[in-house]
Amino acid sequence: MPEMPDFRKMFMNMARQKARRYRELNAVAVKGAVVLAGSSLMENFPVNEIMMSAGDTRIVYNRGISAMTIEQYDEFLSECVLELQPRKLFINIGSNDLNLPGDTVNNMANKYRALLKKIMEALPACEITLLAFYPVRPESEAGPGEEGRIVRTKALVNEANIAVKALAEELGLNYLDLNAPLMDENGYMKKEISTDQIHFSPAGYLPVYEQLKEYF
Repeated sequence: MPEMPDFRKMFMNMARQKARRYRELNAVAVKGAVVLAGSSLMENFPVNEIMMSAGDTRIVYNRGISAMTIEQYDEFLSECVLELQPRKLFINIGSNDLNLPGDTVNNMANKYRALLKKIMEALPACEITLLAFYPVRPESEAGPGEEGRIVRTKALVNEANIAVKALAEELGLNYLDLNAPLMDENGYMKKEISTDQIHFSPAGYLPVYEQLKEYF
């Protein structure tokens, strides 16, 4: 197996540090609350600050870890999900798998299925909702990518969301698409909320919260 590039090692070391913080926070966390799980697009969601500003006092824990693929997130599943024993889980993981070459969508779906079955077995009473992958900016705006990885395109995200919706139906889980307020007339992420080709600013998370709060 080829050696992991230095920056991937850095991300994994950072992930382990975050998992340690989550583990320590979980020791005093309220069990049976709402948990948000995923990679950077979830970790960047300032849900608690938005909720405080809105006077929303419900307990929601954000357990996103940036840069994670599904297999990498599985390493921290206890700290991010299982220890909290949530009554509701909203998960958006696998967008980084869309940058991996090969049979991209099927590989992502197979890994996602295995992760979800693990959660379902450990937390049979938890209501699980799969969130659609978020829109992207045009691929022409993508910067130089990591060697061996592919650009996440609108077509690829749309194909992946079809697969995620089918996976939710297969496993009897919920599927929720929050993308409409984030997209321009061409189906791309709106320029005014984007911070790069795949991430968006806090202004983009406000309409995400306004939709998602109805399901907490």
